[in-house]
Parts: sequence; structure tokens; C-alpha cells
Amino acid sequence: MASEDNVEAAGEDAVSILLVDDDPDIRSELSEYLSAHGFSISEAADRRSALQQFAAKPHNLVVLDLWIGKDNGFDFLREIRQTHSTPCIMVTAHGEATDKVVGLELGADDYVVKPVNLRELLARIRALLRRSGSNGGGNHNGGTVKKDSSDPAANGWHFDPVRRNLLSPEGELVPLTTAECDLLIELVAHEGRPQTREDLCRRVFNRAWQPYDRSLDSIVVKLRRKLEPNPDHPMVIKTIRGKGYLFTGFPTEP
Repeated sequence: MASEDNVEAAGEDAVSILLVDDDPDIRSELSEYLSAHGFSISEAADRRSALQQFAAKPHNLVVLDLWIGKDNGFDFLREIRQTHSTPCIMVTAHGEATDKVVGLELGADDYVVKPVNLRELLARIRALLRRSGSNGGGNHNGGTVKKDSSDPAANGWHFDPVRRNLLSPEGELVPLTTAECDLLIELVAHEGRPQTREDLCRRVFNRAWQPYDRSLDSIVVKLRRKLEPNPDHPMVIKTIRGKGYLFTGFPTEP
């Protein structure tokens, strides 16, 4: 049986990736690595050239840095999401949870943090292409555009990390303490990925976790009371025994 790399080199040579980053060294490194794995790479250093490249030909996936010269990658993402559903992986600074959440709210599909691990990026690209189909879902007006997640009626729960607001499916404001909101930002930014107590304490409280420290667990209990359909059997914020917590996503209303 052929290896995955051989299949990729033979079958994904037509897969086109738009790489948007203002650092020429990073573009060169990523382009060389991804090209070696059979991908066709287009490069852009700013928002204008990225839009030109995006309009010039269909792309199967976009790798987008959030700061491209004087431009904000959010603006580019917001523009293409008006008419396209092309999968997008955004690149964020380490620990910038708010940027991650806002990017996901705007329609990014995944993210990696700097410095970019090339093997991790490749794995995320492969996984995202598999989820979206090998043609990358790079549709124009006829494509499926994601729902506006800022509409509580479309999404049930709605969390705005910038305004630090949480709305229930009924559109009611759910009060959050500073610590609860900070923790929720971290959990949402790492949805589907288990987070250790050590990492959460460092990012939320800016201190090391100690085995006797129950402050994190106490905040989790309070968030569960506000989010879980049944707090006694949590499904939104799951405990990973011996590790920490896993945010599975806001509950879907029946």
C-alpha cells in the first residue's frame, strides 16, 4: 500500500493553497515545505495582493497570518467570507486567545500558533481538506457560506470575546465574572483540544497551578451551571481525568 505522503504527492498536486504573510522568510519556508508535499502555492504579502491572488484563480485553502504588514488579516477573512467558503487556517501569536476566538467567529476553520510547526501545519491542512472535500470547497457565489455566528438565533448560544458578552439561546445576557470570561475565552479558543490545569492556570491567572489549588475547578463549576443542560453530567466542559478540561462546544438547542 502506498504511503500517505506518496498518495499526497500523486493526488494533491492540483490542490492550491494561498499563503498570506508579510514576512518573506516565513513565506519562503512554508512555501518550500508545502510545495515539497505536492501542493501548489500562491503567495501574498498584504491584503490587496491577497485579494488579487484570491480572485485570480480558485484556491482550495488559505493560510492566513492575522497581521499582514499594515493590514489586519481579519479584514481579508471578513471580505472573502461574504462570497466564499474556502477553508482557512489562521496563524496567531502564542497566547492570543481573543484573536483566535474572533477569527473563528469570522469564519476561520482552524488555527496554528507561532512559531509554526511545519509538521503540525501539514497535518491540519490535510485534516481540513479531508473535512471539506479534496477540492477544498473553494466555491464562489454558489458555495455554502457559513451562517453569521453573530446572530444568536442562527447559533443558539453566542459568545463575544471582544465585548466579553455571553448570550443565551433566548438572547438574554448571561452574567460572567472576569475570571469566568477569561477561562471561557481560553476554552472556546481551544475547542476540541484538552487543556491541562497547568496551562489554564498560567493563561487565566498568570500563575503556576498547584495540586491544592481549587480556584480553577471552582470557576469551571460555575460555568457549567450557566452552560450545561445538566451540570451534574457535564457535556460542554468535560473533565479529562488526570489532565484537565475539554470544551466540546456550546450546547445545541433541540
